Amino acid sequence: MQAAFIKEQAAQCGYCLNGMIMSVKALLLRTPRPTENEVLETLRYNLCRCGAHIEIMRAAMRAAGYVAEAQD
Repeated sequence: MQAAFIKEQAAQCGYCLNGMIMSVKALLLRTPRPTENEVLETLRYNLCRCGAHIEIMRAAMRAAGYVAEAQD
């Protein structure tokens, strides 16, 4: 989970980060392959003041296994 947030540069100031990570982790425990809408619903009450919502969504989807690593 943390690696996905780091890889997607989803950690900005850190104010919301704990809540984001805990919310996504709880979702993945309930639903290992959530849809994008399920992730959005899960994170709707976690506010990011830095505007890193796109990075946070990508990190959540990466943690769920939807974003593959690039092959060099």
